[in-house]
Amino acid sequence: MHRGRRIPRGARRTFVCRISGKLRDEPRAGGDMARFPFGVPNSWYVVAYSDELAPGQVQRLQYFGRDLVAFRGESGEVAVLDGYCPHLGAHLAVGGEVVGDTLRCPFHAWRWDAEGGCAEIPYAKRIPPNLCVESLPVIERNGMVFAWYHAEGKAPDFEIPEVEGWGQDGWLASWLRWEWTIKTHPQEMAENGIDWPHFDTVHGLPVPEDRSCEFRSNSFLWHVGGAKDVSTLGGQTTELTMHGENWGMGFSWLKQSAIYDTVVATGLTPIDGETTHVRMGVIARIGDQDEPGVRAEIRALMDEHAVFASQDLDIWENKKYRVAPSLCEEDGPIADYRRWASQFY
Repeated sequence: MHRGRRIPRGARRTFVCRISGKLRDEPRAGGDMARFPFGVPNSWYVVAYSDELAPGQVQRLQYFGRDLVAFRGESGEVAVLDGYCPHLGAHLAVGGEVVGDTLRCPFHAWRWDAEGGCAEIPYAKRIPPNLCVESLPVIERNGMVFAWYHAEGKAPDFEIPEVEGWGQDGWLASWLRWEWTIKTHPQEMAENGIDWPHFDTVHGLPVPEDRSCEFRSNSFLWHVGGAKDVSTLGGQTTELTMHGENWGMGFSWLKQSAIYDTVVATGLTPIDGETTHVRMGVIARIGDQDEPGVRAEIRALMDEHAVFASQDLDIWENKKYRVAPSLCEEDGPIADYRRWASQFY
């Protein structure tokens, strides 16, 4: 573990198996045909919703250009390990079983704990020293499982915040969910949210006059007021106000005040250097209203929100990142955003 770094509250202290001093990395983007001049950013990423991984369950993951395995031990702790056993290379998610708080390999029954240490070799007199499988730091927050990726194996240096409304009385108790796999990079998708002119040119919406963006150390805040009228199920309209915060390159939350107060949590998790798994979860303040009926209405309203997002797909999947773009004054804080994003590589 990188010395001198403070582990965020809720994260495990783990040792990480390294090869030549760094994690085995995904192929970095490069060459004339590469769409992006950078690889996977160093950040926290959503790899599952918490309720998708029950105690004793094993899940195969493919993120960061790697095969991984997630499991939840009997005590409730979640671990994310390299997918392949360091013994003879069996995939730990294919036939692997949870035993206590360890994962047993399906090939020779070697058992691995949440930190990647070898807990048992059933036929060996002793466990070889320093034997481990690569592990990623993991936290659970907001009903989601986050794994930390760093190309050089350094420890987490910022936290994921608790989202307003999650687990609170008067709010939906679980996320309404949408998911997509998109041929683009997380940095491109986050940049799109502060590209003010495209509100008009792509989405047919007036460019909001009430808008702002503030860049901080590991996050940035943004606000849009009066962005559009939102159609209700009854044909009425109302003005929409949005403000949100992006944390690192993998997670953001957005609070909308219109027909309902809603919170949209979005995870942008790289499958590889050019493909992103997008998770969008929504909760809303419902008071004492009937939850099933309200959930259906909110889902219908957020389906409209998803339509707006889908209008960007053809552009995202076919554009190339310009390292030195030609910008005009009205293009908004794109240059500032890119300077902020550069810290994650």
